[in-house]
Amino acid sequence: MPSPLNIRDIGHDRKAAIELQAKATNASIADVVRGWIDDGIARAQAERERAAWIAAARDGLADEARHLEQNGPTLARYRRV
Repeated sequence: MPSPLNIRDIGHDRKAAIELQAKATNASIADVVRGWIDDGIARAQAERERAAWIAAARDGLADEARHLEQNGPTLARYRRV
């Protein structure tokens, strides 16, 4: 069961900015805030996925560097006979 999210003490300036954004987009304050939260969650998830991809690529590059040190440059590793 979802519980309400009450944000207290966000400050007058922030509250005014949210109200202006809501009026400018003809949306409710709740919809504006939900959209910002959803955007932030999506951005954080994309950054985590990108960091995981970079870590995996880094591991692959380290493997390639070890292979080059041991065997020198060769395409035979990728050929299928």
